[in-house]
Amino acid sequence: MLAKFGIFSENEWLYPDTEIKEQGEAKLYAARGSDVCFQVLTDIKLNGDEILNVTSSGLEGEVVVYQLFPAHVGRNSAANFETTDNYEDVKDFVTRKAPFDVYDVTLLPEDNKLVSGRAGFFIRINVAQNAKVGEYNGNIKLEIGNEEIIVPVYLKIFNTVVPCLNDSEFHSVNWIYYDKIPAQHNVEQWSERYFEILGNYIDNQLDLRSDVLMIPRGEPIRDENGKVIDFDFTSAEQVGNLALKKGMRYIMGGFCVEWEAWNKPELYLLWDKVDVTTIEAYRQLKLYFTGVKKCIERNNWQNKYMQCLVDEPQFRTAPSYRALGAICRKFLPDVMINDPVETPEIAGALDIWVVKQAIYEKYIEEFRTLQDCGEKLWIYSCGYPAGKMMNHVMDLPISASRLIIYMCYKYNTPGFLHFGYHLHNEETWGEACYRASRGRKFPGGNSFIVYPVNNGPQYSVRGHAQRCGIYDYELLKILGEKSPEKAEEILDLVCRDFSDYETDANKLDDARRQLLERLG
Repeated sequence: MLAKFGIFSENEWLYPDTEIKEQGEAKLYAARGSDVCFQVLTDIKLNGDEILNVTSSGLEGEVVVYQLFPAHVGRNSAANFETTDNYEDVKDFVTRKAPFDVYDVTLLPEDNKLVSGRAGFFIRINVAQNAKVGEYNGNIKLEIGNEEIIVPVYLKIFNTVVPCLNDSEFHSVNWIYYDKIPAQHNVEQWSERYFEILGNYIDNQLDLRSDVLMIPRGEPIRDENGKVIDFDFTSAEQVGNLALKKGMRYIMGGFCVEWEAWNKPELYLLWDKVDVTTIEAYRQLKLYFTGVKKCIERNNWQNKYMQCLVDEPQFRTAPSYRALGAICRKFLPDVMINDPVETPEIAGALDIWVVKQAIYEKYIEEFRTLQDCGEKLWIYSCGYPAGKMMNHVMDLPISASRLIIYMCYKYNTPGFLHFGYHLHNEETWGEACYRASRGRKFPGGNSFIVYPVNNGPQYSVRGHAQRCGIYDYELLKILGEKSPEKAEEILDLVCRDFSDYETDANKLDDARRQLLERLG
């Protein structure tokens, strides 16, 4: 029996109460070596025992069908920080008044079995680098138990080829929290099963076009009196070698230092509260970085390893950070230092500045001066700020998750970090506002872009948007090398700064089509 369904852009949020309008046709435009997506929502009510069967005809590319599943957003993003129950303060930029459910989970059906609820699908077509250029008129048939839908698809494949990950000049990082995986997947940390699941996380990141992985830091070894006498890098080596074997291009050593408070100048060792400017800290850091060097040599990680020192050095901590950077460079002279930073006043102390989107624009003249001096800058997003500023949040338009990568092109920052790859509450998609320490609640979805399911992660709709945004970055770069003015014109259609961007999915889709047409 033919069921009623609607076709929707990949850049449009769907909800359990979304109405189906005219069926229409999926109109898709793709470069070679990328993928293109769309969504389908039906009036079919699933009871949880239906089997999905997918066939396609007349199309070029691999068709992958995910089932859409709703997640719950309990509170709205606040205007500046964390979350709020005051909708009146944020109604000008949020998509819906919380609480609400939204189709953000995309599940690859296990054994083709669908989950109960309203049947909706996120459909992805992978286009190979050697795909035949041209226009295709075909269809995708979804058989769902006794129901079926036949989705008409127009696909135009352009000649332009997106470089493979190993040839790309754009870099992406999504932090894995190694201590969270055991509870999320009911496994013992560092067990054989744990590493199987971790491998699936790395595979997902590679598909996401993330090519840099932060690995665990070394753990202190102490004598009978508690004095640090060495460091154990066993976990770091296991994870690092797995990541490189899987195909990661770079690994980064985990943070070894922390700050105590935003308004204090001191930085302390992560394992002992010892100020980094003291002789004792120097003794321990010499042990640590000497151990890192041996680890690099032992595993042949030369030219593949970077070192992270501390998360978000501030203006007040800049002098301490300079001292820390000097110590690291003394013992690891050939290793790049890569850190998220919140100050432009640490020039010379690191090699790759990963700057929060709000901080970059706040101190844009200083950071542009640093770029003119040859400094390498990337962009990152995290729990702060909230508001309309682009972030991976479920009560902002999906475009915020995609266009943040466009801004990397606009600001000549060829790298992106998102801190929240898989930080979830115990109820996972039952509440998307992550409850952090001291009663804080992150905006819905800000702390994750994948969902833990059985053997590993499953994409969110926002995760797909990040991946596709990286493809778009590559296209903008190719166009910009031919005609910077034309690339800038495309950017102006959809984003001017991190808070001034297009929220209409149709306009984003149209700009992306124009981008491909200009490339030819």
